[in-house]
Amino acid sequence: MEKDTLITLDDNSMYVLLEDTIIDDKKYFYAVKMEEENPTNEYEVFEYEEEDGEIYLTPLDESELKESILLDFTTKYINSIIEEEE
Repeated sequence: MEKDTLITLDDNSMYVLLEDTIIDDKKYFYAVKMEEENPTNEYEVFEYEEEDGEIYLTPLDESELKESILLDFTTKYINSIIEEEE
């Protein structure tokens, strides 16, 4: 699973994976919720797990870990903007 992928969860909600990161050997995705083909103002951090060929994306609730992951995503975004301007 890669960023820029449109996923549909079990509850039929759809998200586009915007960014990914690995922290402590675990993969996380930052995603925006979609309504039809339009992004909403709702964002989520998912923990990615693969077990027996099945992929699981679990919304992250741990606030301290979530803050760390969001900081990582923000840093990546700022660095990408700086690189584009150079």
